[in-house]
This record gives sequence, structure tokens and C-alpha cells, in this order.
Amino acid sequence: MRRVFVLEALGAATGIAGAFCMAFLPTPVAGFALFLVSNLAWLAFARASRLWALQAQQGLFLVSSLAGLWNWWLGPLLLG
Repeated sequence: MRRVFVLEALGAATGIAGAFCMAFLPTPVAGFALFLVSNLAWLAFARASRLWALQAQQGLFLVSSLAGLWNWWLGPLLLG
């Protein structure tokens, strides 16, 4: 039970931090990175808790986080 609580707390905390980074920082890279951690934590939580709708939602949010990191950080870094 403790592992599930840690995943839930990590998912919530990094999601909140990501939202604040997106709102207040000049570039959204840190926000997307925190959202990525949040997505992974929520995916693990949803799987452990057998919450399939939450797992599907976070799977799609994970794709969004990866796209944001690509567009704002990795793509420009690798492609110039």
C-alpha cells in the first residue's frame, strides 16, 4: 500500500510543479519534463490500482509530454 501512496503523491506533486513551470517560466521545457515524471508515476499508480481509464488518459498525456519535450528541447538540440 505504501508504494501506491508514493506513486500517487509523486504524480500529484510533479504534475502541480509542471503546471507552475508552464505558467511562470519563459520556456515550457521544465514543465514538460515534470509532466513526464508525473505521467509515469500516474501510469504506475493506475496499473497497480487497476484504474484502466486513468491509465489510458495518462498514456495519452505521456505522448503529449514527449512531443512537448521534442518540440522545445530535443528536436532543436539535435536538429539545430
